[in-house]
Amino acid sequence: MSTREDVPEFEQLLAYVKSSRGFDFTGYKRSTLQRRMQKRMAMVGVQSYTDYIDHLEVHPDEFPQLFDTVLINVTSFFRDPEAWDVLAKDVIPRLLAEKAPNGQIRMWSAGCATGEEA
Repeated sequence: MSTREDVPEFEQLLAYVKSSRGFDFTGYKRSTLQRRMQKRMAMVGVQSYTDYIDHLEVHPDEFPQLFDTVLINVTSFFRDPEAWDVLAKDVIPRLLAEKAPNGQIRMWSAGCATGEEA
């Protein structure tokens, strides 16, 4: 596994992404980041991290594809519309009807990586 000192060009790419888009990947595992970024670089025909910075500067529409590749958005919190319809039409109205006007309702929500549960 490469350390930060082993690939300064990669660190320059991360710094560029952070400064131009405000997205900080520094907390991510380097080997995973490098593998995913190299996958995106291969898709656009770029060989080096420095060339990919140039590519991002010329093609700002590349950022969403890069983020989708790095973040791997494979799940969708609202992927079961029927379940949400039942909650909206049956469960929540019944809970509200059973509470006093200023009464509290406590709910538990399992976390998900995208934060959509909130």
